[in-house]
Order: sequence, then C-alpha cells, then structure tokens
Amino acid sequence: MRICQVQPGILEIKPIGQMGWGAVEKIIREYKSSFEKLGHEVVIKYLNEVNQDEYDIIHIHMANLCIEAKNKGIPYIFSLHDHHTEYNGKDSFIFKQNLEAMKGSIFSITHAEHLIKYFNDVDKLFYVSHGVNTDFFTPKFKHPLINKEHKLLMVANNGIAGNQGIDRKGFRYGIESAKELDLEITIVGAEANKEFFSIHKDLLEYNKLTIIDSNPTENELLEIFQDHTIFLHPSFIEAGHPNLTLLEACSCCLPIVGTYKGSNEIVGMSVINEISSENVIKGIKEIIKQYDILIPFMIQYRLQYDWINVCKELIKMYENVINFQNFVNSEDIKKKYVEIYNKKL
Repeated sequence: MRICQVQPGILEIKPIGQMGWGAVEKIIREYKSSFEKLGHEVVIKYLNEVNQDEYDIIHIHMANLCIEAKNKGIPYIFSLHDHHTEYNGKDSFIFKQNLEAMKGSIFSITHAEHLIKYFNDVDKLFYVSHGVNTDFFTPKFKHPLINKEHKLLMVANNGIAGNQGIDRKGFRYGIESAKELDLEITIVGAEANKEFFSIHKDLLEYNKLTIIDSNPTENELLEIFQDHTIFLHPSFIEAGHPNLTLLEACSCCLPIVGTYKGSNEIVGMSVINEISSENVIKGIKEIIKQYDILIPFMIQYRLQYDWINVCKELIKMYENVINFQNFVNSEDIKKKYVEIYNKKL
C-alpha cells in the first residue's frame, strides 16, 4: 500500500529521541515507522507536493488542509487532534471547520471516544487509540520497589485557547497534592509553562517542586520518566483518551492518577471522575498502597499500547477504503467501519 501522511507544516518531524513538543508530528512519525514495519510504502509530504494518483491513501491531520484538499479534488482521511473543538463549543469557527473537514473526508478518526457523540452531525467519525513506542519508552527500576521514596511527575504544556493562565493540565492539583503528602514533584513541558507560573506564583512556594520548561527532547524525557514513580494527569479536557504522555508513562511503568474518558481500561491507572486536590491525593495514596502489585501488571501489559498494534487496525481501515469503491454513500461507509470498530472491542 502507498500511503501519504500530510505534514501539518508547523513543526519539524524529528527522529525518535530528538523531538521535543509536537504531538501531531510525533503521531505522524510513528505512523510512518509502524506502517513501514508492516511492509507498506510511506511518505510525509506537504499538501502542495501531493499528487493523488501516486498514493492509495492520503491522511491529513489538520482541518484547514482537509478543506484545501477537498477544493483540489483530493480524497483524504482526516484525523482530529484539536481539543479546542470541544472547549470552544459548537458555535465556534474551529468546531465548524473540523466538522467540514469530517464531512468532506472518506472517513475521519478521533482519538477520544466521547467526541464521536459530540460530532453528532457526521456519521463517518470513528475511534482509533493513540499508541506509544514501547521500544523507546522503557522502564528502568533504579531502586528496589519496596519502601521506595516516591516522586511525582507531570508532563504537559498548560493553558488553552491562547490563555496560558488556564490550568487545563491540573498543575495546581498536582502541586497541592504533593505538598499535602510531602512528596517531590517535577513538572515538565514547553517554555510556555513559564507564563503559567508567572501568573500562578504561589505554586512556586513549594520547596519540593522542580520545573523543567526547556522543552526537553524525548531522550531527556525518557530519563525523567525513569527517575520518577507516579505520573499525574488531572487534565480537564483532551482530544486524546489516552493522550501521548499518559501512554508514555504506561510504557515506562509509572502508575497514573488522572482523568480518562475511555472504554478500555488503562492498567495501573487510578481514574478520578471529578478533578480536585482531594481526589488526586486519594488516588496517589491508593497507588502507593498497591504499588508493588501494580508494577508487574504494568510490565505485563505495556506492549499492548504499542503503535504497531494501533497501526494494524488502521491498516484494516485503509484497506477497506481501497476495496470500497462507492465513496458517495456515507451510510455504506458507516456500516463498514462500525463493523471494523466493533471487532476491535
């Protein structure tokens, strides 16, 4: 199969280990790597370089590029990655733009199951999970598990809709929980986090808080994961359930306390349904109590999150596009992919 993944045009797609922030770019890179392992030809190109006759599948990850492709008569598959579609509401430009991209697609993908119901004006949106490179994000237990001193970790770029002061990722809950339990906590992310902490200066008063806002590479991030014991993710909105950092923590065998809207259980995760410092504290206590029981289970299940498993399912969807000639009838497409989706559950 000849597959073209369309470059979003925002950040450079770097090799594994070298990349810093850029979730969509990381997803495209991992798709390419896994598809090639499965024996397919994959290129990453800007839309203006794409000749549709050269590819069996053209997969686009930005709504504006989808609309441009439709105007050019290029058939495409669309992946939704933008949490602003939910945050800004159905009357917003960003929601309407993404809806238009979906309606013009052969079929579309969301990485959060609840967004299928949210986009109820389109009948060809399907769920495909995110994955993780389990060969790279590996556990490294430097100390005995029993009586281990716990260190909390959060990895996120905070803020939303251009407002860096909004605590989308729950930094306050994490720091307040660490303070209550007298635990070390590290918060890692992009330079934009500097603005968050300049607004919320009171959080800096906790003397066991370490902030890394230098946009570390994946090589650096791996060492940080391996040096901590519990991952916190009390985020109030995500376009990925699970999102990438949560799966990276899973692959490194860090038990997790956080929010998650998904039907598939995340092994080693204590899910909080209502975000509060009290619930994060409760979750951390539960994790610590079960820690030495959870780790062997996380080791056993970590490979199920690998990108290769995600891409095997996606290849089935791609193949049905190639074999399915009637792209006009969206109801037929819906039936076809509902069948695929149900087989995955």
